[in-house]
Amino acid sequence: MSKRERKGGVRKQVDDHTPHPGTTAVPIESPAPPVDLLRMVLVVCALAVVGGLLAVAFVIALPDAVDKQRQGRVNRIHALCDETLRPTPVNAALGGFPTDAPDFTLADFAGRNVTLSSLRGRAVLVNFWFTKCEPCVVEVPSFEKLAVAEKKRPFTMLAVSVDEDWPTVRSFFHEGTPLTVLLDADKKVPARYGTDKFPETFVIDKDGKVLYYVVSDRDWSSPAMKACIDAIAD
Repeated sequence: MSKRERKGGVRKQVDDHTPHPGTTAVPIESPAPPVDLLRMVLVVCALAVVGGLLAVAFVIALPDAVDKQRQGRVNRIHALCDETLRPTPVNAALGGFPTDAPDFTLADFAGRNVTLSSLRGRAVLVNFWFTKCEPCVVEVPSFEKLAVAEKKRPFTMLAVSVDEDWPTVRSFFHEGTPLTVLLDADKKVPARYGTDKFPETFVIDKDGKVLYYVVSDRDWSSPAMKACIDAIAD
């Protein structure tokens, strides 16, 4: 076959695909996706949009919810503690309350150092006292009962004695005590808390804030007092 013939043959083949006069070429279309697939895609998209909106709403509402919960806890503490503790509202060294509790480290009966800030996450009572102080001695048994009652809660009772030496303090607790007894013979820690008369007690929450300042003795073992401490420890 000659080149001309081959060219003619190619032309013929190409011409065979050309529509005949009076006819219209119909384009070949891809098959439409199934209806069920379209519905599934729409559902997935809708769920994604709803999920995104819910996530945004949650992020916006979370701070308000946390604030409400915190305020509810504060209100509960005030309701249970204000009348029971009969606190003094202002302290010479610390000012008003709540306020940060001054940190300190003192030794206990066994010579182990106890640091206040290491007790974060626990409610703490810091009581300044000494063995020859009559109102101090009066409230010690109620402190011991409170310490026993709160044994399973995040609570620590620090009885900071300002006596001159350990023999005096050990003699006072000759039968032992559930309290964590510390000694500050130099009275440096009470001075930082504005205490120069005894007893005085500072009620500290789990964040290390002094909530209440209590002057003189109280019955710390009463049901109302336990309810107050429970609210602070929870």
